[in-house]
Amino acid sequence: MLSNHETQTKPAGGQSLLTDVLGAVPPAPTFKRLESVWIGKDNALLDAMFEFYAPSAKRVIDVCCNARRMWKGSTTGAKVTYYDRDPAMKPDVVAHWHDMPDADGTVDVLVYDPPHLPDAAASPQSLARYGKDYGLGRGVKADNVGELHAPFLAEAKRVLKHDGLIFAKIKDYVHNHKYQWNLELFNAAVREAGLMPCDLIIKRDPCGGNLKSGRWQRAHHAKNTHCFWVVVRNSKRCEPKAPTAPGPAWTRCATRWICLMSEVHN
Repeated sequence: MLSNHETQTKPAGGQSLLTDVLGAVPPAPTFKRLESVWIGKDNALLDAMFEFYAPSAKRVIDVCCNARRMWKGSTTGAKVTYYDRDPAMKPDVVAHWHDMPDADGTVDVLVYDPPHLPDAAASPQSLARYGKDYGLGRGVKADNVGELHAPFLAEAKRVLKHDGLIFAKIKDYVHNHKYQWNLELFNAAVREAGLMPCDLIIKRDPCGGNLKSGRWQRAHHAKNTHCFWVVVRNSKRCEPKAPTAPGPAWTRCATRWICLMSEVHN
């Protein structure tokens, strides 16, 4: 039983030894958490992704900007440096994602939006651009665009800072009578490059999925109205290490009970 002295010196509200040792309990987080399914346009999603994953990013590059359509209306777009291999697109820097002019370990975020269809399935207008934008020729016959990922990811590994990020827009599709699992191809290439796929957002555009062809008489696959935004980190872990600064026990220790026992026995 506690003595009168002990009872009077105990903090009001019935706080326990745990509170005495660990200090004040931290306030509940107030951040706005991004949801895994997004219905809307890329511009608003990109703003939300930068706010959630990379709020302090300074060096941001879109490695294949084309006409910058997905950035229109974005508040983040103003701080992006735009790369494209085609000078007609008027990029900030004429460069290919295979060979970027940046020094090693200097970039915070890379935005990667490769073609969503192989050139064998693309329209004549798209085919005309593939050679300029991606170095693909009209004669290439492929079921998917998986060949694009590895060269980009090798260069991304070089230019990204440790814990730097890639925001990659990836899409599965049906071609040559088969479902093409482009997301699987991309994630395999990410791991092969020594990077870590860390998060996934499914984006559905209400205006998407309107591709039509007079050659299609029957449908054997569901109508594809979504794409993926994959978040990749240049690290062996998905969560950056928190800074180790002096403070209450609950901020210094990863496991509260270990800290508690250490404090009590010392």
